[in-house]
Amino acid sequence: MSKSPKQIFTPLPVYKFTIPNWQPYTQKATNVNLETLTVASFNVLCDLYEKDKIATEKRLPAIIEELRQCNTDIIAIQEATPTLLELLLSQAWVRSYYISESSTAATVRPYGNLLLSRLPFTLVEHQFLGRKRVLVGSCEINGQLLHIAVVHLTSDRSQNALEKRQHQLTTIVAYLQTLPGNSLIVGDFNTRGNEQEDIITNAGYIDIWQTLNPHTPGYTFNPQHNALAALMSLQGIPVRLDRILLRSQNHNWQPQSIDLFACEAIAGTAEKIYPSDHFGLRAVLKATS
Repeated sequence: MSKSPKQIFTPLPVYKFTIPNWQPYTQKATNVNLETLTVASFNVLCDLYEKDKIATEKRLPAIIEELRQCNTDIIAIQEATPTLLELLLSQAWVRSYYISESSTAATVRPYGNLLLSRLPFTLVEHQFLGRKRVLVGSCEINGQLLHIAVVHLTSDRSQNALEKRQHQLTTIVAYLQTLPGNSLIVGDFNTRGNEQEDIITNAGYIDIWQTLNPHTPGYTFNPQHNALAALMSLQGIPVRLDRILLRSQNHNWQPQSIDLFACEAIAGTAEKIYPSDHFGLRAVLKATS
């Protein structure tokens, strides 16, 4: 007998900085009232591949600074490594966040997803075959639950990549549909064009970039303008791999803006090294009730 969507997700601890270090947060995630919610997503490029060409020692401080400047309530990171996590946890500004992982770095070996939130949240995960995992954090805002799924779907470097992505997204959507409240699906979809449109629209999600900027391509992986993307690209074609999807059935949240960040080369690298091969994505949502 196959398991229900809820049964395949496993609870995980959430961590909060309590002097002198990061500790599991065991209190109930209480309601927070907000007029706007800001969300960032960033695939930060792990150093498992082309390690000698991507200058991770220069990129990590730049990644941290880009995220700090975003000043968002929620941060979703893909391809986080133990080294990046260690640097993140040492930052004074990060101590105002709750985070999905501690210094043990168990879920980001050799790399993985991270969720940071200024709002207290509970956390579950599901691990697909292989290394792919999805995190789902749940918090209460304005008396309504909001669930944030952090995704990094299979890339075209894998066999049967499209089928794997469809299965992964279908599984995530099915789980979120069992939960009351509103949902965000945030991260690297590794999607070209609208290949997942049926799954998304049938479940009541909107793609915030397409909704607000329908005539702007919004490429988050652009080999023509990012030397690291050119190095990592299979085809050399700009694509919008990273997305933020919203499902707000009672229209409690309306997308207000969305833009890219981390789009400039790191100073002193002769335009060769960017913070990542992806650009980051930042959205602002407005509460309507």
